Amino acid sequence: MPWSSFGLDLVTLRVFKAAVEERSLVRAAERERLALSAISRRISEMEARIGTALLRRHDRGVEPTAAGEALMRHLDTLFEVLEHTIVDMEAFAAGHRGQIRLQANLSVLAGSFPEELASFQKSHPDIDLYIEERISADIIHSVQIGTAEIGLVSATMHAPNLQLLHWRTDHLVAVLPCDHRLVKKEGSLRFRDLVEDSFVGLSTSMALQNIFRREAAMLGMTLKERVNVASFDGVRRMIQAGFGVGILPEGGVTPYSDTAGLVAKPLAEPWADRPLSICIRDMQTLSSAGRLLVSHLLRKEVSSRS
Repeated sequence: MPWSSFGLDLVTLRVFKAAVEERSLVRAAERERLALSAISRRISEMEARIGTALLRRHDRGVEPTAAGEALMRHLDTLFEVLEHTIVDMEAFAAGHRGQIRLQANLSVLAGSFPEELASFQKSHPDIDLYIEERISADIIHSVQIGTAEIGLVSATMHAPNLQLLHWRTDHLVAVLPCDHRLVKKEGSLRFRDLVEDSFVGLSTSMALQNIFRREAAMLGMTLKERVNVASFDGVRRMIQAGFGVGILPEGGVTPYSDTAGLVAKPLAEPWADRPLSICIRDMQTLSSAGRLLVSHLLRKEVSSRS
């Protein structure tokens, strides 16, 4: 039988506890800031529903019956649990606890994003982060249907009914083996400098690879895709092994160029600067933890530009 059937609502239990501890209905009413008649009525109705007396009333005040003493023993535990529950709920409401399901594309994960997440996790150890790598189109779909709360995507993607918050710009660079003829060329390279070489590309489902194919077609040429792999590491290793040249985000090359025998050259094309966005359904409907993470990422980006 549910406890509400006995009239055991929290307000009534609290005033009963106060009456026992104060040994007086008058002092309990003052403590709980309720009318004496309201306290007396609540306790009487609870006794009637339970079917037994909980208080003995006398000229000096009140004292618990055996049933009242048994109830008091449970109330100490109950209110302790409630206090811990309220503290937990307040932590979730403030964003200090919670969980965030986040998806990011390969370009994002290849840059400084893991370190930024690590600094957030260090500041908020009670927020659980669940991170998955997906392509931008899949990330947008996940945010739309709610299986991801936050996505990091290319800002060029169409994202109906979602908010795209500008985060940062991803710079694409030409990736060459250290003995390639173009290494000695001064300044930036153009895409047409690369299209006659064997090309180490990404998998055909990735937006970047479709950009490279589109730009080659606009030059009236076709990429000589000798290799297609699913990761930036795969592109780097195949170029290092002599299978051709490639194009990657700067963050996916620069940290490895000294040890991998690779050279990264700036790419002088308007599409080589790719804006990246934080993708959400709506800032107002984000969890408190989610809003903390978005603010953290945007603040980090502003700091990096300062």
